[in-house]
Amino acid sequence: MASKNPALGELREQISELDNELIQMLAKRQALAKAVAENKQGSDLPLRDIEREKHLLGQHVQKAQSLGLNPRFVTRVFHTVIEESLRTQRHTLQPPLKAARVAVLGGEGSYSAEAAKACFADSEHQLVAGQQFADVVRLLRQGEVDYAVLPIENSITGAISPVYDLLRDGDLYIVGEHYLPVRHTLLAKPGATIAGIRRVLGHPQALAQCEHFLQENRLPLRYCDSTSEALKTVAGSDEALAVIAGEEAGAKLGLTVLADKIANAADVETRFIVLARQLQSVAKAVQAKSSLLFCTWQRPGALVDVLQVFRDRGINLTRIESRPMQGEPWQVMFFVDAEGNVESETFVDALQAIARCTRLVKVLGCYPSERLPPAQVPVAVLAQSEQQDTAAAPAPVSAPVKSNKAWKLASRAHKPEDTVIEVGGASIGGNGFIVMAGPCSVESEQQIEQCAEWTARHGASVLRGGCFKPRTSPYAFQGLGLPGLDLMKAAGSRHGLPIITEVMAPEQVDAVAQQADILQIGARNMQNFSLLKAVGQCHRPVMLKRGLMNSVDELLQAAEYILAGGNQQVMLCERGIRTFETATRNTLDLSAVPVLRALTHLPIIVDPSHAAGRRDLVEPLSLAAKAVGAHGIIVEFHPEPEKALSDGPQALYFEQFANMMRKLHA
Repeated sequence: MASKNPALGELREQISELDNELIQMLAKRQALAKAVAENKQGSDLPLRDIEREKHLLGQHVQKAQSLGLNPRFVTRVFHTVIEESLRTQRHTLQPPLKAARVAVLGGEGSYSAEAAKACFADSEHQLVAGQQFADVVRLLRQGEVDYAVLPIENSITGAISPVYDLLRDGDLYIVGEHYLPVRHTLLAKPGATIAGIRRVLGHPQALAQCEHFLQENRLPLRYCDSTSEALKTVAGSDEALAVIAGEEAGAKLGLTVLADKIANAADVETRFIVLARQLQSVAKAVQAKSSLLFCTWQRPGALVDVLQVFRDRGINLTRIESRPMQGEPWQVMFFVDAEGNVESETFVDALQAIARCTRLVKVLGCYPSERLPPAQVPVAVLAQSEQQDTAAAPAPVSAPVKSNKAWKLASRAHKPEDTVIEVGGASIGGNGFIVMAGPCSVESEQQIEQCAEWTARHGASVLRGGCFKPRTSPYAFQGLGLPGLDLMKAAGSRHGLPIITEVMAPEQVDAVAQQADILQIGARNMQNFSLLKAVGQCHRPVMLKRGLMNSVDELLQAAEYILAGGNQQVMLCERGIRTFETATRNTLDLSAVPVLRALTHLPIIVDPSHAAGRRDLVEPLSLAAKAVGAHGIIVEFHPEPEKALSDGPQALYFEQFANMMRKLHA
């Protein structure tokens, strides 16, 4: 091919040369990272300096922008490079586990085997199969293996209780952890069909994680002790059987995929722990986690006393579980995972304090934390500002006003401090200011992909887009529905953005909540009380828009429905009210922002796009919203506003949005 097109061949050769240079430079960087770690040995210097990472990452992104590179692309590259650098340094400061024999559930083909291979990738090892969790632990206790790898929790089904029960004796210690992405598939012999399957085999955890798919297809189940046992049974049987397992494991036995991605939720992960007979020490420089077991006295506030110990010392708990105590009915033991090194002064002091207020406390292990959150690029840098981010100081909040009994949970009398809602790395509320942006409607895969890329490139935190559109005219575009939501979720995931979309009816809530990170209640539905109650039962944050004819008091009463249902993740949105003025579609009530800041602890977002209905007013109204103390804005832009299927006149052009972001963070 190159001979027919010499110019193309020459270009490819140049790319190959650059790739080779890049590999050599990465190797040099890794060598320097190892030298840095060796320099830190014996000192109290931490493994990482997150503030330095943020500063350098911001510089790299600014340089990338000047060269015409996508800042998100450069950020992803450096996140990968930094992650590998930290791994190299950690292995220098804290040598990885080395083992000859590792016990796992089920042996080859099981998810436990995959996790063990990842944990001991840097050393030769032999897998020893245990039929059940208890067998795996027995092999370790009896000295037949050096380590045991067991699943401890799953992102869908939660804690794996039998494993916690095996830790109660406190004679084995956690020395490592690994998060394994799990992609469940339905496998069977070639030629099989879902309709013809008589029974599905699998480990109870795998079957539970795919419960929705199995129920929808009315497939009978058979429980197996391990995934590997289920695989071998299906591969060796003449019956019409299927198994839930990983595609690669099934392919080794000649099984084919009948259905892919069948778990109850996307992005399934299982956390595995590595057990040993001896407690290990973790180097001070390495970010560590510690696991504890304790039992409180049976008196009011006993658990609170223990949790207070962690809070007072700034120790973050990443997990807490309770399990019954053997031989003592209705008495429980608590298991906690905490960030920190059990040998640090702070942790030693915490353990002493816990010992004074509990019946029993044991250290179950200390180990390097596998997950280190990446440094984030400052929003001002992504917004392409040459100035530092000088966000306006939050609007002064007056003394708490006596709450209306109709919205007591929303009042500052109930909660004086601001509510801050964490969504996909974005913090909404408090002293921050965020931007949610995207098209009015999701129209196509290409359109939402372009919008997601532009949203991320210029520093917005959340991708917005309508999939279900409440329109005044029955002939107007009503949205793509759930297929549109699939497109939006995929685009958001590709660019690291959480997504917000509107839900219109109670029966839509569960389906939309599976994909959307924030549910929006539109202005027309502000007093749809059935819908408010439904999202009140949901685990997703909710943005509640003020109705065109509703007062601030009525908005807070509507929010109370959601809060009273149990969902405390509510943000309010001012999007304009109806007045006699006709210059704009609605009148943006900016005075509502400081009024609400005085009355409620809930975050307040402003929607200038729907308020004005004119793109030329979106930027000044956005700047005004920030000036009066809003916690953020939600705005619309479109690749070609003239061709938008809904609300084109209010949609910004791409460059208008970029310019607005620069001014917001100037």
